[in-house]
Amino acid sequence: MKKLRTPGAMAATTVLVGGLALLIWLAGMYCTTSVTAEYAAERCLQDYGERADELMQGNIAIRMDNIAELDAEYANYSKNLIWTAVDYDLYRHGSPLTEGEGGFLPRRDGKEYVWQATAAFDAQGNLLAGSWEDYIYFEYLTEEQWQTGEERSHSSARALFDRQYLNEAGREALNSSFHFNAEALRLTGSFDGETFTPVTMECIDRGAFWTALTEQGGGSYTVSGIVEKYDLPWITFYENPDALPPGTETVTFYSDWFDVCYNEPSPALSYRGERYENVAALVSALGPELKNGRQNLSKFEGWKQILASMSYCYEYDGTIYCTPYYYGPFNYEDGGETLHFYLVSVVYASPWRTALGELRWFYVVTFLLGAVLTLLVLRILRRQLIRPVRLVEEALRERKSLLDLAPGEDWSWREGEALKQSFYLAADRGRSDQNEITRLNTALDFAKTAEENRRQMTSHIAHELKTPLAVVHSYAEGLKEHIAEDKRDKYLDVILSETERMDAMVLEMLDLSRLEAGKVKLARDTFSLAELTRSIFEKLERAAEAKELQLTFRFPEDTTVTADEGRIAQVVENFATNAVKYTPVGGKITVSIYRRWNKTTFAVENECPPLSDEALAKVWDTFYRADEARSGGGTGLGLAIAKSIIELHGGKCEAHNSHNGVYFAFTI
Repeated sequence: MKKLRTPGAMAATTVLVGGLALLIWLAGMYCTTSVTAEYAAERCLQDYGERADELMQGNIAIRMDNIAELDAEYANYSKNLIWTAVDYDLYRHGSPLTEGEGGFLPRRDGKEYVWQATAAFDAQGNLLAGSWEDYIYFEYLTEEQWQTGEERSHSSARALFDRQYLNEAGREALNSSFHFNAEALRLTGSFDGETFTPVTMECIDRGAFWTALTEQGGGSYTVSGIVEKYDLPWITFYENPDALPPGTETVTFYSDWFDVCYNEPSPALSYRGERYENVAALVSALGPELKNGRQNLSKFEGWKQILASMSYCYEYDGTIYCTPYYYGPFNYEDGGETLHFYLVSVVYASPWRTALGELRWFYVVTFLLGAVLTLLVLRILRRQLIRPVRLVEEALRERKSLLDLAPGEDWSWREGEALKQSFYLAADRGRSDQNEITRLNTALDFAKTAEENRRQMTSHIAHELKTPLAVVHSYAEGLKEHIAEDKRDKYLDVILSETERMDAMVLEMLDLSRLEAGKVKLARDTFSLAELTRSIFEKLERAAEAKELQLTFRFPEDTTVTADEGRIAQVVENFATNAVKYTPVGGKITVSIYRRWNKTTFAVENECPPLSDEALAKVWDTFYRADEARSGGGTGLGLAIAKSIIELHGGKCEAHNSHNGVYFAFTI
């Protein structure tokens, strides 16, 4: 099973602090929203708790004192009051939630969260009119009255219509304020004394009417007079040719005093465990139950608030009353109260959704403030707690003696500062201990190396001196025994040659010893490295011609360097001698000098069999010679001396196999 990766301190802190901040924010927003929802519910209760009675008092009760006389004089006068009250809906006349000042927070447009339906029922619980019905209620004028210039008849009718037969102009007009779009109506259909069944409905555009009135220049006028005088067109907005059975007698009414009930349905809702398609369906279900008196039907639970109100119009001892506070029963046999009709209004609201809408910017602002505060806390924790731990851990892991602090970085918390001081104290102790260990290891390595070098040196010296000493000893004995007197001069020459070879070897050993000990002082000469190289190869010209070697020089124009000319000549001569010595007959030698970044590199590449990795690794060691080189003579100290000279100049030597042979170079 794969082991889960341990989270980092910053990631864990971010999750914990961010999660805690989110929980605190959510808890705070829940409490704030809950309080705001309670305020919204209280406002809704104040505004709509007695909605039915407000509609009754504002539209009906003010005419009930002389309603009998008005009904006798004007057709359907009292019914028109009911139609007006039922139509007085939130969608058409605004919501108190969207008006005025005060409240827990400034109010916003809450229409999308408040729905209402109102209906009027007779004493038997039969529906008289509902706000969900589509109808135009109007004061009608006959054709004769229209032609004679009458304007208000106060006789009312209600035209029920099917909205699917509205044309585009009709839908546009009815969706807005119809009485502001139309100045007059002309309706053709059947009339039963109360309800008008329209076949066609037409209107005069209000804008065109007022343009004509302005053109007239003022004075008295009638609507019909302006229409006829300026021949204003009638705009058809409704046509239903199948509204009446064939042969039905039709009439034409005109009106310049009208309004429309045309509302959109509310969303579905649940009430007392029952599901209703909309608020209108709930009013239709509750209405008949209320014919015997008031009931407490309002409820507020969860997200929804349902406020059901009712108002009764009844007669007692010849006096008509309009009140919501009556609990029946009606129709006493002794001639007591007589119920004429009653209004039922249901308001469906969601205080929580209203609160969410009112607080939407509050959520955004507080969330952003909380996020900024959280980031600030995380930044402080990172800088003062997590970063110190991380830097100390990194320094300990990588064995650093200093912390990677940014310029001006300061750990102001006590724990961070104590951690830094403790680290530096431990680093000082560790550095002191490490220095002592390093010193002891260096001394030990030096002693081991010195001992190994001493042994190798002794072995090499013994090996290198053994051959010439043996030759000198052999030839000296021959001279002593007077053997081959005729070769006496030759023996002496051999003895002198071998002693000179031993002398050169001893001098090279002394020179190497002084170089390694740093006892050689370098001169500062300015010379041409190319000229020096050419002069050295001129000395080797005969040896090169004897082997038929091909020499190639690749020098830049300026090869001036500042160094110890004698010592550099010693190095170049060593490289050149080795190249001539170990290049096979007819081979090629390429000598190059090039400069890069104020540094000069001298390189010799000669054709020969490549050296092994071991040989390349030891070629600069004292007394080392590859097996193939032993037959060529030499002390084995030349390259070691060259390397010491170059390093004393602050440069470096290198050797590696090339495509054609072996490449030796130094850079100063």
